[in-house]
This record gives sequence, structure tokens and C-alpha cells, in this order.
Amino acid sequence: QGDSNAFSRKSNATKIPLFQSDTSRTTFTSTKSQFDAPSAAITMAPTMNINFEPSLHEVRLTTPESSFNRCGQHHENQRRTKRQTISPDHPALLGSLTPPIDCPPSKILNFSPGPTSLPPAVEAAIQSRCFPAQEEKRLGSMALSHRSPEFGRILERTLAMTRRVMEIPPEYELLFTQGGGHGQFAAVPMNLCPTGQESATYIVNGTWSNRAVDEAKKYCRPHVISAMEEDGTCTSFPSLDRIQSEIDPTSAFLYVCSNETVNGLELHRLLPHLDCGVPLVVDASSDFTSKPIAWRESNVGLLFACASKNIGHPGITMVVVRRDLLGKANPFTPGVFNYETNILADNVWNTIPTFNVDVVGIMMEWIMEEGGMASMERRSIVKADLVYNTIDGSDGFFSTPVKKESGYRSRMNAPFCVAGGDETLTNMFLVECWEQGIVGLRTVTPFGTGIYLRASLYHGVSYEEVVVLTDFMKEFAAKHSISKEVVVEQSTAMVTPPESPTAHQALDKKEFNQINKLSTSPDTVMGAAMDSSMTWPKNLKVNQYSRLAHDMFAPPPNVSDSTPVSLR
Repeated sequence: QGDSNAFSRKSNATKIPLFQSDTSRTTFTSTKSQFDAPSAAITMAPTMNINFEPSLHEVRLTTPESSFNRCGQHHENQRRTKRQTISPDHPALLGSLTPPIDCPPSKILNFSPGPTSLPPAVEAAIQSRCFPAQEEKRLGSMALSHRSPEFGRILERTLAMTRRVMEIPPEYELLFTQGGGHGQFAAVPMNLCPTGQESATYIVNGTWSNRAVDEAKKYCRPHVISAMEEDGTCTSFPSLDRIQSEIDPTSAFLYVCSNETVNGLELHRLLPHLDCGVPLVVDASSDFTSKPIAWRESNVGLLFACASKNIGHPGITMVVVRRDLLGKANPFTPGVFNYETNILADNVWNTIPTFNVDVVGIMMEWIMEEGGMASMERRSIVKADLVYNTIDGSDGFFSTPVKKESGYRSRMNAPFCVAGGDETLTNMFLVECWEQGIVGLRTVTPFGTGIYLRASLYHGVSYEEVVVLTDFMKEFAAKHSISKEVVVEQSTAMVTPPESPTAHQALDKKEFNQINKLSTSPDTVMGAAMDSSMTWPKNLKVNQYSRLAHDMFAPPPNVSDSTPVSLR
């Protein structure tokens, strides 16, 4: 996209060998056909041709005469060449959540891992209830004293609705705390290990449980049962037999993260009551309210959940603790983290974030009105299936690290890589998503940038929005299935990213990726039809993806007709 001067006209083409010795620079080009308006969107194509321009040493991906647009409609006589120099400072590669102002959808499609968007009905209720008009002559929750009777009613309603939605038994207390998940990494051992010398068993099945262990070392003696591989990856969960045999039976608690957002691993049902009777502590920050919890059957002693995924805004954390575990806090535990102190003070020992409590209550009301926990789980299954079926049906163009047969694929966070982690295609995918108003697939994290993107499917993401994402994934995969024709075109026009109101344009023309590894022979799939003397760039990884199944372009199933997979 951009003004019409930014696009080149169709030029003469000549067949040449695909690659020559100089491989110093890779860029991508976008050309608008002569009859397109400047603002017209670039359509998607099921196959593409490679063009090599020896003067600039650039690879050009050219669509054939027939292409598919975002809705899958067939267009004839539209030949486009997309050539885009992507700067590493492009907003999409910096995690920008603000797409260009002329992106197609009326709403930004936010797939962020959290904080994230809330359902539109909830946001509308927040606007009307928490920010009253002047003529209503009342204060919104943001302005209410935490000890006022008005806020007292809000707090009471929120706690009651949460207990009802999650079917929390009467022997459990509910708390609202601050400090997020990291605060609870410390608060849990401080409240359950009075001397700091007690043992606690931690199941490490991903990034967040591993961080919890690091914090717990200050306040107890963690005993670790790890599913992490030597290279730091984690794609499964320790078996129940292994947990039973390796748990320290003297542990004050057994800790588990029920959904690892970074790794895409989810325990769809909690562990059963273990023979040793050690109470279960659950970090349910990213899957709370997405499935039922067997509180008694799983011997849950404590559960905590940050609000910023499925139940509200960041700044508040819900803690559900069984009463028999209270009164055991280390004497050095700060009052703000002491569960018993806050329960005795009716949740207002310090200034509670009043607005955040109100939002949680509104969210719980919405869940109940939408059918409760059973409905939320059905929706989560259908949305996740749509993403994973797209990945599994892409003939290897997209892939995810967690195998389907493991039974632990997360319904909340689906990690996937593009073309085996190819950096150029991944960046193109992110930029084109951003241009379409699809954001949050790669955000800034403290863990660096790996090959995997993440589609987070919390309650604020509708089924229809997942359809838009998966349709785009199919179209992108089809567009980058490379056909055999190799041509040269002489045009050199460049495209800069569209303007965003809050993110700067990527204007520099530094080379972004270098093709520095070459294959010495073509892929066997296409090798029989091509000159064996050609040398293909490994980082394109395109030959094996040329046989995309026809059903990738089939329309998505209707939600009401979808049969949820069996629950684990």
C-alpha cells in the first residue's frame, strides 16, 4: 500500500538461473496493476513466481494471473509483484498493537498474550457502569473509597458472582491481591512455609513454572519435577505415575501452572487427588474461567489468577485459598501478601483497586449470561481447533511445537512458526497481518524473540475473529507456494510501511536479511521438473509447501454445528 508512485509498472521478463554468486541482499517488492486505486488492498495469491534482479541482488515474489483476496474471491487479470524492504524498525516487528489507520477491519483484532481486549459487551457495560454521566449524580468505581458502602456492594457482588461462576465450595476464601503472578510466586511459599525450610514440589512444564521456582528458592526448598528438555524447550507434561513416584511426600504443597502461555501447554483437567495428600497449588492466570475446576477432587489448596487474560484488566490478582491452609505464614511475610491478614480485613486491609474489582464483577456477570463455564469451554475448544486445524492442514508451512497426540495443546495460546522459522517470511507475515489490523501475534517479552508466534484466544477474542486470522494464514501460505517459473524484471520501486498514528514509519533502507546459506540441490519434490544446476536459498523453504491441500480454502464450519473434541 502507499501512493501510486511507490509502485512499478509491469516490465519485460527474461528467464535466468535462479541464483548467482552474489547473495548480499534480500528484499520483497509490491507492484500495483495499472487500473488499481492507490488505496486498494493487495490481494492474496495461491502460488508465486520468483524473480531475480541481478542489479540489486533481490528476490522478488510475483503472483500469477489468478489470485485470491482476503475473502477467498477469485480475481482474473490481476498480476502483482510485492516487493517490500522490511526494516527491523517496522512497527509490526517492534510489537506495535496500533495498525495503520486505513487497515480493512473496523475493529483491531487483538491476539495478544495479555493484557488483552475484553468482550465488546463487557467493555460497553464498563463504560456505562463505571463512568456514569454527570446527570446520574453518582460516582463510578474508580472514584469510590474502598471502605465506602457503595464499593462494599460492588465487592460483595463480585465475590458472589465469582464463587457462582467457578462453583467454588464454601470452605474456600476469595481474595483480591496486587503484584500479579510474580507477586504470588513469592506469596505462595511465604504463606504456606512458616520457617522457610519446608520442602515444596514444583512441576516445571514451561517458562512461568520455571520462574516460580526461581522466586520460591528465597522462601522454601523447591523440589523440582521437570518436563524441560536440555535445550530449554518444553512440549509435554510429566506423567501422573512420574509425579506420584517423584513428589516429596513431606512437601507443603505441589505447584503446577495449568496453562503455560509461552510454551502453549495446557492441563485441560487438573491432577487427581494424590496418594500422599499434598495440597495442589495452581497458577491459573491464563485459563481461569475457561474450564471447570475440580476443587475437592483435585485437592486444590490454593489457586491464583491474574486478571489481565480472561477476567479483567491488569493490576489485580484473584486468590482462592482453602481455610485450613491459613495461619501458616512466615512471620516476615508483608501484610499486603499475607492471606490471613487480608481475609480478616474483608479484602480491604489496604486500598484495593476498586475499578479493577468492578471490572472482574462485570466480566463474571457476562460469563454467566453467556452460558457459564460449560459455554466458555465449548467456545475455547472450537476456537483452538480452528487454529490448530489450519496449522496441521498447511502441509508443513505452519507448525506448532506441541504434538496433537500429546493431549496438552493449549486452548488459550497457540504457538506457531512460519515456514520452519524462516525469518524473512515470518517478518512478512507479521507486517501483512499488521496491515490487515491483526495484531499481538508477536509482542515484546523478557524472553527474547524466538521462531514462534502466538495466537492467544482468550474470552475477548470471538470465533469470527479467529476465522479472519485463519483465513489470512491459509492465504499467506498459498501465496508463498513458489511456482517453477523464474523471471527477471527491471523495476526497482520500493514500498515503505503505511503510516500509523502512534508508531513511526520504517524509513531506512538497510538490508534486513542476508541469504547466507545455500542449498546445493533442489528439493526432491520439484527436482524432477527443474534444472538440477539451480541453487535454492535454504531460508526460503518453499518447495515443500507447494502442494497445499484444496480444503485449506474451504469455508470455516459454523460454530453451532461444531462438535467439541473430547475433554481431557
